[in-house]
Parts: sequence; C-alpha cells; structure tokens
Amino acid sequence: MSVEILDGATIVNFLEDEEAFSVSVRDRFAHLDSNHDGQLSYEEMLKELQGLRVMETHFGVDVETDRDELVRVYDSLFVQFDHDLNGTVDLEEFKAETRQMMLAMADGMGFLPVQMVLEEDSFLKKAVEWESAKLLASYSSCMARS
Repeated sequence: MSVEILDGATIVNFLEDEEAFSVSVRDRFAHLDSNHDGQLSYEEMLKELQGLRVMETHFGVDVETDRDELVRVYDSLFVQFDHDLNGTVDLEEFKAETRQMMLAMADGMGFLPVQMVLEEDSFLKKAVEWESAKLLASYSSCMARS
C-alpha cells in the first residue's frame, strides 16, 4: 500500500487513455481468471469483490457484518458486472463496469485533491502511476527544450 494524492481528473484522464486503461483491465482480468477460460465465474470474482471490503469496515475500522447481508451485497455486485446475466463476466463486461465504477468514484471525489491509501495493484493506483508518468514525460520534454 502507498499514500497517494489524486482527484477526479486523475481517474477521468486515465480512463480517457483507452490504451492504458485497456491494458490495466486486461491484466487484472487475466489475474482473476484462474482457470484461463476467458470468463470470470462468481467464485473468481468473489476474491476481487471481497477485496473491496464494502461493508467490513467503517472508516477503516473492521466491524462485525452479517454474513447473509454480505452474500447479498456480493451477489448484487456480481450481477452489476454480469450484464447479459449468463452467470459469468467476460472481458468486455468487466471493462465496462470497471469504467462505470471508476467514473462514479471520480464524480464522488470531485476535482479537489485528496490523500488516499491505495493498494499497489488497484485501478486507482494505476491511474496515479499513469498521471505521474505523463507529468514526468511533460516535464522532461520541457527541460529538453530549455
């Protein structure tokens, strides 16, 4: 984990770079697709959904959560990704829903910088790394012209 500063523009700009976003999504999808069949089953997605810890913490503090309620939440999240409701998530469904979730985060975050703790392989961390690389390239280009 690392502490990073980002804002909604960090996320939106990353999403607008179709190549960078697609590579990140394909890599994450391949990592989750443990049987390499090109589809994510509920079991394969469950690890990712549990990593979100949507209900297990309250402001970073672990809390007791009803197991049945957690199952309902994870089922609901899986259905969000499974657009054609065939019981699996393909790469395009995964990419589309990941984009929607990230846009929702960007919208909620707004354009004032916030400091966040990010997991190393998270999409938000990838967005911050992408932005840093772009800024460094821009700075290097300016310095070369001087």
